[in-house]
Amino acid sequence: MRKAISRIGWMMAGFASANLAVFFAMFRSPKRKWEKESYDCAVVCGYFANEDGTPSEMMKSRVDKAAALWKQKKVGYLILSGGAVHNKYVEAEIMKKYAMEQGVPEEYILKEKQAVSTYHNLQYSAKIMDNFGFKDCVVVTNGWHLRKADHYARRARVEYVMAEASNPKGMGWFRCFLMNIQTNFCMYLNMWKGYY
Repeated sequence: MRKAISRIGWMMAGFASANLAVFFAMFRSPKRKWEKESYDCAVVCGYFANEDGTPSEMMKSRVDKAAALWKQKKVGYLILSGGAVHNKYVEAEIMKKYAMEQGVPEEYILKEKQAVSTYHNLQYSAKIMDNFGFKDCVVVTNGWHLRKADHYARRARVEYVMAEASNPKGMGWFRCFLMNIQTNFCMYLNMWKGYY
């Protein structure tokens, strides 16, 4: 009986190791090294607004990072990406209003209002970049979301670097850990299902 349990344990450990190896081969570490002083734009991955239409803390953290990059002249424009996914509020609209409150002039803000996933954030933003003649971008999102956004930036075939937004105040390490696990698990499942 012990041998059978031991054998099952080793098989499960081997299966888990193989799956981890496939995951890290498919979804590499995010590209964080800046190759130039500034980029044409920042692509800000959307996150849902609060139920009353105000920006959520997670959304604010991403826009705050993008606004800071614009003020530092690290990016020329902001592309705010996100449709009405989790409630009736279009994420790009809420983000634009908040970005302007943070001091980014309206003429430097572009909205992408159709995206319903990270994949779409990057695909649709890449089209906007092409339309405006932008050659490169900084993809802005939170740390637990970087690997996923990086993967889809590569799939969109844009020249990019990743920029990590700070997590909202009060978001502890355990919640961040859980969001990492959840996000990575969904990515892996989608890969096997043939999505994106």
